Amino acid sequence: MRAHKTILVVDDDLHIRRAAELKLKAAGYHVITARDGREGVEIIRARRPDAVITDINMPDVNGRAMCEMTDDLKAKTSFLTVVLTARIMPGEDEWIARLHDTVLMEKPFSPRRLLELVDEYLGTTDAE
Repeated sequence: MRAHKTILVVDDDLHIRRAAELKLKAAGYHVITARDGREGVEIIRARRPDAVITDINMPDVNGRAMCEMTDDLKAKTSFLTVVLTARIMPGEDEWIARLHDTVLMEKPFSPRRLLELVDEYLGTTDAE
C-alpha cells in the first residue's frame, strides 16, 4: 500500500521539491522533504524511507555525497534512490551504477515517470 510507504524528496529548488511532493502525495505516498544533502542524510538515517529522490547539485552536501554516505544503509534495508540532474557530466552514470538500487533521471523530469519508477520498485499500483 502506498500510504505505508515513505518517500524523501531532497532538492534545494522549492519548485522541484513541490512538484515531486504533490505528485507522490496525490498517489497516496507519505512524503518528507529536505533542502540539502546534509538534511537528507539525517532523515535517511533516522526515518529509513522506502525511496529517495535527490538532486545532484546542492549546496553544502551535494546529492552524490549524500548517496555515497547512505549507500551502506541499503545492505540493511534496501531503498530506491532516484538521482535527478539537469546536466549529465562525464562519468556521472558510472558512480550512479556503482551504488545499490540507484537510477538516474534527467531534468526536466516527468512527475508521472517518477511515480512509475517508485511504484515499480516498491511494487505498488493504483489498485492498492
